[in-house]
Amino acid sequence: MVFSEFDHVILLAHGSTDPLWKVPFEMIYESIVSESGREKCSLAYMELSEPSLESTIEKMDESVKRVAVLPLFFSVGRHLRHDVPSMIKAMQKENLTIELLPPIGDDARIRQAMVEIVKGHLGETR
Repeated sequence: MVFSEFDHVILLAHGSTDPLWKVPFEMIYESIVSESGREKCSLAYMELSEPSLESTIEKMDESVKRVAVLPLFFSVGRHLRHDVPSMIKAMQKENLTIELLPPIGDDARIRQAMVEIVKGHLGETR
């Protein structure tokens, strides 16, 4: 999938009541927007944290017509099979298309990075 087909990409994390839990996601987001700009990317949380996915969509400029929601989840579970699609369906507008992308954990590069980290802890290197 080529992200340029979207006007905006929302990075979606689960959310937590613990503010420290958000720090890695905010660091990822800040790295992205430092290069790509805030007009092309947002960070939102599914629950328990702000900004919510709903509030992020509500604040979108009317010029945004195609939005991708990229879950920063490791795999598809109940939230990505049921909860998030229901949320997105409720937020669809006549002039706004919202597409749920596969979770970032489906990307082979993420899985390979995890393999390399585990190998490093086992004392194995490339």
